[in-house]
Amino acid sequence: MPTAALVKQVLSLATFVILLVSLVAAGTSLGLLQANISTEFVYWKACFLFINYSQAISILESDYPDFNFNVPTCKLSIASATIATVCLALLTAFQLCSVSFQINVKTLIANIIQIGFFAGSILFLFISMVVVSAGWRKTCDTFKNITQQTQYHEFVFKCNGQQPSYGLPYLPNGGEFIGAAVCAALGILFTIVALVLFIVKQIRSKDDYKHLVQMSEEQMN
Repeated sequence: MPTAALVKQVLSLATFVILLVSLVAAGTSLGLLQANISTEFVYWKACFLFINYSQAISILESDYPDFNFNVPTCKLSIASATIATVCLALLTAFQLCSVSFQINVKTLIANIIQIGFFAGSILFLFISMVVVSAGWRKTCDTFKNITQQTQYHEFVFKCNGQQPSYGLPYLPNGGEFIGAAVCAALGILFTIVALVLFIVKQIRSKDDYKHLVQMSEEQMN
C-alpha cells in the first residue's frame, strides 16, 4: 500500500501538471485574442465581436471603414483572459514549490487564497469564452445574412479562417477566435480537475493530521 506521504506527493504532482496544461490553454487563448483584437494606430482600436447589420454595412460601403465597434466588449474578453492567466500562473508556481520542496501548506488562509485563485481562473475563463464565442457567432451570422443579398453576393466572409483583404487593414481570423474560445473552455475543464485534486489533497492532509494527533494522545495515555 502506498504511504500517505507518497499519495500526497502524487496528488501534488498531478495538480501541478494539470495546472500547467490549463495555464498553456489560457495563455494560448489570450495570445489568439490579442492577435485579432488590435490596438495599432493604423486603425485605432479594432473589435469584430457582436457586429450588427448597420455596423457591417458601414464597413463594406465606407472607403475608410471604422472598426472601432464594441471595443469595451473586446477589452472585457482580453482582460478576463489576462486575469485568468495570471491566477493560473500563480497557482502553478505554488504547486511547483509544493512538488519541488514537498511543502504542504495547512493554514486556512493559504488554502482559501489558493481556492480563490482557482475560482477566479474558472470565472474569468468562462467570461472570456462566452464573450468570444457569442460575439464571433453574432458577427458571423450578420455577415452571412449580408452576403446572401444580391448587392453583396461577391463579398466573402470566412467564419473559420482568415478574411480576404479587400484593401482593408484589419483582417480578423475566425479560426483563431474559435480557437481562443476552445482553449478557454479547455482551461476551465483542466482547472476544475486541478481544483478537485487540490481539495482531495487537503482533505487527506487533514485526516492524516487528525490521525497523528490521535495516536499521540493514545501514546500519552
